[in-house]
Amino acid sequence: FLASPCNLLQSFDSYNISTMARSILALLFAASASAFAPASQSATKSALNSLAPNKEVGVLPPVGFLDPLGLIQNGPYGSPEENFFHYRSVELKHGRIAMAATLGQLVQQNYHFDGYLAPSLELKFADIPNGLGALEAVPLLGWVQIAVLIGIHEVAVKQREGKKPGDFGTGYFGISMDDQSSKQLRALNVEVQNGRLAMLGILGMIASEKIHGVPLFETQIFG
Repeated sequence: FLASPCNLLQSFDSYNISTMARSILALLFAASASAFAPASQSATKSALNSLAPNKEVGVLPPVGFLDPLGLIQNGPYGSPEENFFHYRSVELKHGRIAMAATLGQLVQQNYHFDGYLAPSLELKFADIPNGLGALEAVPLLGWVQIAVLIGIHEVAVKQREGKKPGDFGTGYFGISMDDQSSKQLRALNVEVQNGRLAMLGILGMIASEKIHGVPLFETQIFG
């Protein structure tokens, strides 16, 4: 998940995606580049005083604490705690995006918004295919709007200082929880695990579509 934008764009070349689609992806990568920026010292200072990385949320059986490359101890962001804060922040962000993408692809397969996506082009939401086909079907201006929205979110919504990675002050579906309560810890473990599964899920959906030529090929067994 940490591959550079250049490598990802090269892989898309082999899939014969148009030049416009590759430009759109590059724009989206640029808008979300802060996902890979080191976490600020002010945001991490008091959050580093809690648990050791091998006892943090997300360290669950059967795998437990897994760091075969030693990135926590030897990463470029400072102490092991600072390295963990950065990598966990990135993991949570990618997991949340992957959960939205996975759910979005499942919904898009069966439902569409009513109305027009681009009235001037007489392009309806129902005209947009599911999966990778949407990269070429959505007009360039639509992708620009998405990139701008991502950029605004990156600038306006910030990690809360002194809190755990991924804490933006919005609560859990808007519900505030006491720090380190059993309810909060369970919810955080669920989020991390679901995010990991969703990252595998959306990559599997993309790979399946490239192999079989249609999105969600495996769901055809359900009729």
